[in-house]
Amino acid sequence: MRLAALGAFDGLHRGHMKVIETAGPDAGIVFFEPVPRQVFGGLAWKKRLTTPAERYELLRDNGISSIITLPFDGVTAASTPQRFSRLLAEIGLFSGFAVGYDFRFGSDASGTTVTLKECLRQFGLTVTVVEPENAGGVPVKSGKIRELLLEGDLSGAADLLGRAYGATGVVSRGRGFGKTLGFPTLNIRVPESKLLPPHGSYATFAGIGCRKYEAVAYVVPQRNLVEVHVPSFEGDFYGAEVSVEFVSFIRGSEIVNSEEMLRKLIKNDLERSMEVLREW
Repeated sequence: MRLAALGAFDGLHRGHMKVIETAGPDAGIVFFEPVPRQVFGGLAWKKRLTTPAERYELLRDNGISSIITLPFDGVTAASTPQRFSRLLAEIGLFSGFAVGYDFRFGSDASGTTVTLKECLRQFGLTVTVVEPENAGGVPVKSGKIRELLLEGDLSGAADLLGRAYGATGVVSRGRGFGKTLGFPTLNIRVPESKLLPPHGSYATFAGIGCRKYEAVAYVVPQRNLVEVHVPSFEGDFYGAEVSVEFVSFIRGSEIVNSEEMLRKLIKNDLERSMEVLREW
């Protein structure tokens, strides 16, 4: 019997991983793209915890290669539970599905885990309902992780995620101002829907190629930008994909009156970041 974990899985946090583990070592994954909250929130919604590429990478890192993406749009959202269940049955690769305790589907989210069991039973498919993964007596949920990140609580978010929060983007050409100050940066543009922590400096790890480097980063959420300085790193990575793990908040944005003041701020940010990362 082969099961598939079914859900939105934005963030692939500890609760999501519990569903996936319950599905078994040979589990498949069936998820939605875009995530439902992104559709219901409209173009202004910029709170994805994982982009499509990040989600695929995290799943592959966990040894999962059987991944099926279901489109989520207005038609999907308005489907009756019966129609949605037929769509799952037509996949034809699994004998059943594992879902979280709070899984909802169909028009006005009218379908519950009980509904899903009843509908899929007609197709000879089973449904395993997974109880919540709790932290401090409270279920681990994507919404809570978003709240913690927006508050700058990286440690709290990491505890619920089971890893440091990260972002992946493409290195774009900037003004080269950091280089003139003695701190060249990789200017990483992340997708507009991606949630970034608050404006400011962070101790980070930068994933470049197959290596991970200690780094300091400055985040500008309004521009979907993460400026990363890797000490002693040289190379032209324009157009390359770089990942950043946010370990600790260093300082917020400040009014800078001179280049010398900015140079000192960056130098202090770098020193504090290296201290934090050495203890990580």
